[in-house]
Amino acid sequence: MIGTATPAWLLTMWYPPDEFVGRSSLVPLLGGLLLLGLVNAWMLWEILRPPTPVAVPMGRAARWLRLLLYAEVLWLLIPSFFPGPIETVIGLALWVPVLVLFAVVPTGSSRLFRLALLLFGLVEPVVSLVNSLADDSEFQLFMSPAYRATLMAAGLASFVLMVMLLLAQRRDGRWSRTTLLIGVGTFVSPFLVELVDALTSGGAIESIAEAMDVLYLVWLARTARELNREPARKAPLRVPPAVPAVAAALLVMVVGSEGRPHLTYTWLVDGPDELMECVGWSKPARVADIPAHERDRAYLCSVNKPSGPHLSDQELLGKGWDACARFAADEPVRARPALLALLCPEVIGRKYPDLLLSSAQIDQRQAAKDDLVREQLAREAREEDARCRDPWPTLRTRFQATASYYDWDTQPYGIYDPEADIEQDSDVIWDSDVDALGTSGELALFFTSTQDWATCVTAKALNSAPPPLRRKGWDKVVEADIISESGQLVMETLSASRVRFPNLARSGPGRYRLRLYTRPGVDLILIYPARRAA
Repeated sequence: MIGTATPAWLLTMWYPPDEFVGRSSLVPLLGGLLLLGLVNAWMLWEILRPPTPVAVPMGRAARWLRLLLYAEVLWLLIPSFFPGPIETVIGLALWVPVLVLFAVVPTGSSRLFRLALLLFGLVEPVVSLVNSLADDSEFQLFMSPAYRATLMAAGLASFVLMVMLLLAQRRDGRWSRTTLLIGVGTFVSPFLVELVDALTSGGAIESIAEAMDVLYLVWLARTARELNREPARKAPLRVPPAVPAVAAALLVMVVGSEGRPHLTYTWLVDGPDELMECVGWSKPARVADIPAHERDRAYLCSVNKPSGPHLSDQELLGKGWDACARFAADEPVRARPALLALLCPEVIGRKYPDLLLSSAQIDQRQAAKDDLVREQLAREAREEDARCRDPWPTLRTRFQATASYYDWDTQPYGIYDPEADIEQDSDVIWDSDVDALGTSGELALFFTSTQDWATCVTAKALNSAPPPLRRKGWDKVVEADIISESGQLVMETLSASRVRFPNLARSGPGRYRLRLYTRPGVDLILIYPARRAA
């Protein structure tokens, strides 16, 4: 079917057909293309008609206005392949001078009217320029209520501008009634496109209907052609009675009756428009963090999505408000209170006051709890540290400390060079068969902790080797070497009391010998230079 309609499509639409053309019926498609061909022929005839005979000499401003109007028609008629910002700048370079000259050339309007025409005419170009020059944050801009309000204001300004242009033409008197009626028809043509879209559910026929919206081009061409006519006051403009009747009928058909309300589906993600509506609402937000005018949308985007037929926003909100009423009456409700708080916070807050707290208040409360836990752990650690005693008090040194160590997961504690990269050393120790002490390079790990009680750890840094090994009273005595290239060996923080151990490498950079004495609940670690070992 695409091959059959392609020549007619190219001749009338002026661009290759898309895939959706193949899903349209051939007869309606060819009929629409034939009608479009007639409309295009009429448009081209209006554009290419020579100007009317010169009735009065044209001023310089009128000649420039005619030239720019024809340039505007040519720019809108020929497809452009420039990037968006360039197209916007070229369009503004043509339209702004036209707007200024249109405020100067027509007669019969006051200065205030001309100034208002300029102001309303510049709103839409400025908004278009800002949008085209904006960065890739348009996705986020679309979510802004201020941005949507700006677009509505620009559309309203464009409508008011067209009305003022037609009034200026009418007051001047040089333009024919046909030109003015075609200008009025530019207000009706968008409704025709919406009507066709509603009747055909989009597709090729809708594209054809959009292509038939040529009244604006014809109005521009006729405005330029009739500029050399003599301004004259004419009888009041009489619109044929059929025009408002047809316009009212089209409006009713597009809007629909009261029995078919306009339904929205914010929570759906079937298309980009619906997806943008729910950006940022991937999980229920706290009601205190959301402005009141945003809470309905937050509820729609956070509510559990039905697996059956699609539900409109209105129906989902109705179900939520019904759940609020049942919750207030102490009836069972399946909806989560955190979600219902977005719709009726005063009802949910009576039973769940925490749901009305903001995220900042929740974080502050959690921070207070964490401070209490840390203080409790520090107090317990100080008590454990106070119970620990030096297991070899006769071997004294200024470089020693004692602290308690406890870990629920029985993870080892360690001594290491703080300036070294010990990740590889740690992997070597964990991959080896270690009993109580494992060393590799600049790291030593002690696997003596237990889940049943805290271990009292005492570390002593000596200048020379201690007395011979003393095994009495100890379960194990283990020795191994550790290296310090920076001249530092530190004990990791063992408890919440933050007991600080001194630098255990007393002789600076070099190799050191570790001797571990261990029994249940007690570890004694002696560290001394290996070169002086006995």
